[in-house]
Amino acid sequence: MNDESLKDRIIWASLKNINVYIDKNKILSDININLRYGENILLLGPNGSGKSTFLKLLNRSIYPITSNDSSFKLFNKENINIWDLRKKIGFLFKEMEQRVTNGVKLYDVISSGFSGIFNSRYSNLLSEREKIKINSLIKEWELSAIIYNEFQSLSDGQKRRGLLARALVYEPDILVLDEPFSNLDIKSNFILNQNLNKLIKQSVNIIYVTHSIESILSKTNRVLLIKEGKIINDGSPYDLINTKTLSDLFNISIKVIEQEGYWRMLQFSN
Repeated sequence: MNDESLKDRIIWASLKNINVYIDKNKILSDININLRYGENILLLGPNGSGKSTFLKLLNRSIYPITSNDSSFKLFNKENINIWDLRKKIGFLFKEMEQRVTNGVKLYDVISSGFSGIFNSRYSNLLSEREKIKINSLIKEWELSAIIYNEFQSLSDGQKRRGLLARALVYEPDILVLDEPFSNLDIKSNFILNQNLNKLIKQSVNIIYVTHSIESILSKTNRVLLIKEGKIINDGSPYDLINTKTLSDLFNISIKVIEQEGYWRMLQFSN
């Protein structure tokens, strides 16, 4: 067995009997799951089912209720330094776009991957190595023409590419993405899909949420179905992304079509 296949078996996140409450409301219930290198994971479920909360467990912005029979480990540690975590996992959450104040340039947003702060003052403190990495990402994500534009003046697709560049400054092995395709036009959706599949080819593992069946990455090899705060199914996309399973998941009559690793959803006509 080669080194790559050995790594693909390693657990990077382990959740045992995990429950999460927010404002006294139980959002996640009895979560028992291991996430491994080599997996590109789609979280699929209705609005309010707990998908984003599950992802926020991974960036430590939400903490589970602990008990004697529960445990939550990231990279085999129950307690991990947040900066060590950022070097291992890149994150993109929907609310990041709203956190950027008016006047902040795209360059400062990307450089904040190193500092955690959207401010040009911190961009001026970058090391030469960090500047080289940022310039490489600017070129790779085709952001050169807009790099000094104000972030809030950009299109949704440009903002998303900028935030993904930010998530990649430490060259993480894992990307955690909350609805990366939301509000994108057809062209931006297509380009982002291509770029994420390219990252997967470069051995970056992606765990993501999408509400668009058409946006499912072709290299997804594991699907978690979440409903009412529970993982109700766990398997391959070819086992779970089908007419019956998704009709039951979303409580609607739909028809799911797969063609060459891509899916479409049609509503049954009366």
